[in-house]
Amino acid sequence: MTMPFIISSRVINTINSMAPTDRAVISQALSKEYILGEDPDSLLSPMQKVIYAIIRSYVRQDTKRGGLSGQ
Repeated sequence: MTMPFIISSRVINTINSMAPTDRAVISQALSKEYILGEDPDSLLSPMQKVIYAIIRSYVRQDTKRGGLSGQ
């Protein structure tokens, strides 16, 4: 079972500010990791991996702040 997570407005705004192709890939990567529990690296170009790492850190920070860290 996967742990709950928070997708905040900060994450949504960041994704919405991207070019449509990057937006689609990053959204798919988030779904793959957080919903399906799979590794999204195969979807991402090297630059998208950097962007995704930043967005993933936002999700982790927001989840901790929201009290959903599971700890």
